[in-house]
Amino acid sequence: MKGAIFDWDGTLAQIDDREFYCINQTLNAHHSKPIDQEFLIKNYYQRAYEIGTGPRMVLETALSRENGARIDEVYETYRKVFRDTVDRARLQNGALELLSALKGHGFMLGVATMRFTRSVVAAELDLLKVSPLVSVLFTREELGPGRGLESLEEVVDKRKQLVILALDRLKVRVEDAFLVGDSWWDVRAGKKLGIRTVLVRTGFARYNDFSKEGADVTVKSLGELGKRLETNGWVL
Repeated sequence: MKGAIFDWDGTLAQIDDREFYCINQTLNAHHSKPIDQEFLIKNYYQRAYEIGTGPRMVLETALSRENGARIDEVYETYRKVFRDTVDRARLQNGALELLSALKGHGFMLGVATMRFTRSVVAAELDLLKVSPLVSVLFTREELGPGRGLESLEEVVDKRKQLVILALDRLKVRVEDAFLVGDSWWDVRAGKKLGIRTVLVRTGFARYNDFSKEGADVTVKSLGELGKRLETNGWVL
């Protein structure tokens, strides 16, 4: 094994607390009722097979309780709040330790995320001291100006494209790398590409059963993945 590509939100980054804060700040700015954690989980994570971004779906559902809501305007407020709260970014437990161990064993590492705005993700990697450990970062912004995703097939295709870009930049072959993520689209994209897939039960996988997607390896945490790799001589 020579390389590993990681998803960001939900996999390396713990996004829940920041999303909860940003969504409620947005609702407050538009004089709407705040949501609770149960509402977030139900409308962000447990709608994993629906088209649309998690925070937008949460806001749409929250605003549907009221009349006259303008979701596009509200969502733009959310995007600004999220962009201005990089300081609230947090890592999943064991993220830095795993990345450091992999780098120490000669792995080429990359982050490929379905998040759009590259500058925000890059700022998070810098803040959380991930930048020195990974050689490449690709976001959906690199795939072109279109923000929306029209189908589940397009979600998988975009995910696959990002992983290919990262592997090409790292100069690592598909058969010499593995992909780590927390969602069904990570696993499906990996299977279409022919790369080994690791599903971590954080993020989306914490609240959904993705076992039918058939990931090559499923672990409860990044720490467990690190122990498994170390035990197996740094191969899956």
